[in-house]
Amino acid sequence: MGDDAAAWRPSRSHLSVISTDALVENVHFRLGEATLEEIGYRACAANVSDIAAMGARPVLATVAIGLPQRIEPDDVLEIYRGIDRLARSVKIEIAGGDIVRSAELFISLTVVGEVSPTSLKRRSGARVNDVAAVTGPLGASRAALESKAHHLPPPRVAEGMWLARSRSVHAMMDISDGLSTDLARMAVASNCGAIVDQIPVAETARKFAISRGEDAQRFAAAGGEDFELLAAIAPRAFNYLSGRFRKRFGRPLLRVGVFREEAGIERVGGGEPLPAGWDHLRCPGS
Repeated sequence: MGDDAAAWRPSRSHLSVISTDALVENVHFRLGEATLEEIGYRACAANVSDIAAMGARPVLATVAIGLPQRIEPDDVLEIYRGIDRLARSVKIEIAGGDIVRSAELFISLTVVGEVSPTSLKRRSGARVNDVAAVTGPLGASRAALESKAHHLPPPRVAEGMWLARSRSVHAMMDISDGLSTDLARMAVASNCGAIVDQIPVAETARKFAISRGEDAQRFAAAGGEDFELLAAIAPRAFNYLSGRFRKRFGRPLLRVGVFREEAGIERVGGGEPLPAGWDHLRCPGS
C-alpha cells in the first residue's frame, strides 16, 4: 500500500483467479436506500462471491472509488468500513486502489484469488443429467432491497472451496443476477438445457412475496445478490455430497432441477416460465 502498484507472488502450485466488478449509483444502488457502509460491503461481496464460485480462496483486492462533489471526504471512510468488514471476514488484504471525482458515486473492486488447477470450477462443465443445486434458499436479498430492510449476506467462500475439491461437482457459478438468469447462463455455457423441479425460497422472501400477492418461487427466482452458489453435481453423488455438506455447514445442498440435452429452461409440468433476473445491459431501473 502506498507504491504505484501492488506486487504479489502466487504460490507455484496455484492458479491466480481475478474478478472485477463495479457498483454504480442509480444503477446498482440508490443513496438513501442503503448506507454507505452497506454499499461498500456489497461491492466487496460481489467480487468475493465470483472468486468463491471458481472454488478459489480470495487473497487480495484493490479498490477504485468515484466521488461526486456532494459526497463528503469523511463519507469515504464509511464506504471503506463496509469493504473492510467483508474483507476481514474472508481474510483478504486491501492492497491499494484509487479515488477520483465523478458525476455519480461508483465503487469498483478487483479481487485476486488462488486455486489449484485440479479444483478450478467453471460454469461450462455441467453435464446432461447433472443435478442443479444451490447452497442456500433464495430471494432474501431482493426482499430486503424492496422492503428497504438491512440484509448483508456473506459470500460462500468456504462452501465454494469445499465443493471445488469434489470431482462430482462439474460446474459452479454464483447467483448474482437471479437463479432464472444464471441457471440459463450455466446451461448455455455447457451446451445443454435444464428443467426446474423447485426453487428454495428464503422465509423472509416468502413472507414478503405473499404480502404483495406474488408467487414466492417466481419472486425468489428473479432475485439477485443472495451470494449463494449454483453447482452442477453428478446425479449418483448428489445425496452423498449433500449429506456431507450438511454435516460440514449445518444445512443441505438444495436441489433446483436437472440438466438435460434440450436447450432452454423449463419448469416441471410445463408451468409458467420463470421471470428474468437482472440484465446488466438493460436501462437502469428496468
